Amino acid sequence: MGVPEARDVATRVAERLSATRGTPVTVDSARRLPAGASRATYAATLVDSEGRPEAIIIRAVPAAQDDGGLGAEAEVLRAAADAGVPVPAILDAGLGEDSVLGFPYLTMNFIGGESIPRRILRDDTYAAARDRFVQQCGGILARVHQIDAAATPGLEELVDPVDALRALFPREFDAMPAGLLLATQWLVANPPPSSPGSGVVHGDFRLGNLLVDADGVAAVLDWELVHIGDPVEDLGWLCAKAWRFGGSTPVAGMGERAGLLDAYAEVAGWRPAEEALRWWELYATVKWGLICAFQANRHLDGIERSVELAAIGRRSAEQEFDALLDLGIVSPEVVPDPLSVETSGPDEEPHGSPSSLELLEALGGFLRSDAVTSEMSPQVKFHTRVAGNVVDVVRRQVLLGPIHAAESAQRLAALGVTDQRALCDALRSGELDGTDEKVRAAVAADVRARLVVANPKYFAVPHP
Repeated sequence: MGVPEARDVATRVAERLSATRGTPVTVDSARRLPAGASRATYAATLVDSEGRPEAIIIRAVPAAQDDGGLGAEAEVLRAAADAGVPVPAILDAGLGEDSVLGFPYLTMNFIGGESIPRRILRDDTYAAARDRFVQQCGGILARVHQIDAAATPGLEELVDPVDALRALFPREFDAMPAGLLLATQWLVANPPPSSPGSGVVHGDFRLGNLLVDADGVAAVLDWELVHIGDPVEDLGWLCAKAWRFGGSTPVAGMGERAGLLDAYAEVAGWRPAEEALRWWELYATVKWGLICAFQANRHLDGIERSVELAAIGRRSAEQEFDALLDLGIVSPEVVPDPLSVETSGPDEEPHGSPSSLELLEALGGFLRSDAVTSEMSPQVKFHTRVAGNVVDVVRRQVLLGPIHAAESAQRLAALGVTDQRALCDALRSGELDGTDEKVRAAVAADVRARLVVANPKYFAVPHP
């Protein structure tokens, strides 16, 4: 089933609300918001019989064979509201044969606020919100974890976190690169201090899934990954480096771990150990690295062809480097971009001039030029910028790929393995010891090579 037009969706929902409320509701405006492949999200403004506007959000799953997970989401949202968590209110739910759209949907009230992380972290509008962000999130997460699990039956329980990664991402888990594999082995060998008990876990509590206004966190969104598990998982995910967006402090780039744990304890009545928090941060790093590979595979398999998804695959090198930072194997440093250094590329006889590097440089410059981007929508402009970054990745690999390949082969031969897959197989089997300094040095060198090509600026990103 194709994705229907926003106006048609909003009109049908307005008719449904007219019937349930007993008063006419009409559509003033409607648009589809950017969303994933499996769910569609619409924003609409309705008008009641007295001319008062009402903004709503409609979340739908056009291709669902069942309720598309929206039934569980509705239960969780209601239970979260009862627990004092700021969430949108459910106005209507069409989850079965009663759906006026012919597929599952939820209608919720619209809550104003900003969700784009870089604006939240930098715009003056959110200065006060940044000051209270850590305190607020500590309290909100404590309330999330106090949600009555009995009110949300059917949630999956995460018993063994590493086994859960294997189950969620079997293909990517089996093919994870060596840096993430070392981190995974460390996680298994060093389990975190236990929490007082399991509870409802949001599963994706981070910048991007929070609406923030001038006063602070206005709403917690995107509950698709909610489950039963260790509550510190949410705290660690919020502190993961991937969700700091360049900020220099651990909690979403806006505060310190101690402040988050103190604020959590004020509401929860117990304070998680920082050791546990850091374990879950490393876990989040590994998980996001696997998600990067998963997203790239969606593109490679033809499920959702996207330059953004393709580019995300190379971001796993950032997660490998972060994992090695946590394990004390590497340190932050400043690494010049190879493209800023005058270096000749590989011999390109007999193809002549311009070289492949020069052609790629011209292409990257064109994609970033005002002539291309000035009339674009923000969404297309974003993807064009991603395409320009992909060109730079390819330029670095053309420049350094043969050198990196030769150096890596030499390092791996000294360990008695032939390639990256054989290295990981040997680490998994115990043939190679992940705590051995020579092994760690070889893994670190390969991770450095991948990151130099993917994003050399990332070496110097703060890692508190």
